[in-house]
Amino acid sequence: MGELARQLDRIRVRVNAPGTDIEAELRNRTEFTLSFGESVYEFIDERALERALASLARLLHAGWQRQYQEAISNTALNIDPEDQHDLDFRDESRAVESRGESSDGRVTLHAVGMDEFTARIEPGSLRELRETEFAARASEAATRLLEDYQKQMDELKLRYYG
Repeated sequence: MGELARQLDRIRVRVNAPGTDIEAELRNRTEFTLSFGESVYEFIDERALERALASLARLLHAGWQRQYQEAISNTALNIDPEDQHDLDFRDESRAVESRGESSDGRVTLHAVGMDEFTARIEPGSLRELRETEFAARASEAATRLLEDYQKQMDELKLRYYG
């Protein structure tokens, strides 16, 4: 593995959902953790938590992209589009729809181009799951979302660049 790949693997982003005491962390490209401040989980409802999860996803992606751009800037790699072929690739990559779902189907995350995120929590899940159980399911869904996105991006890169 090259130095750049190791550097990208070491990217770690930690963010808080606006207006809540909910924190998420992304590390090693696909490892996601979710934690709640004291008593937050007990009083939040599914719709508010869906909005918070979508916000966390946007913030994590933005933070990861900033560190990615910084890592790339220290190399001779040019990732900017240079011709119509590259522009078409960029446009198609921004339209990639990815999805991640927890194994029990209670938490589903959806993204379009890793810019637009939505979260869906099955009604009753917060009453039926302990905080640690919910956090594990949300983490599972997030990891699967990232894996799905990366798989589709790998296929897209192969199609465009061989």
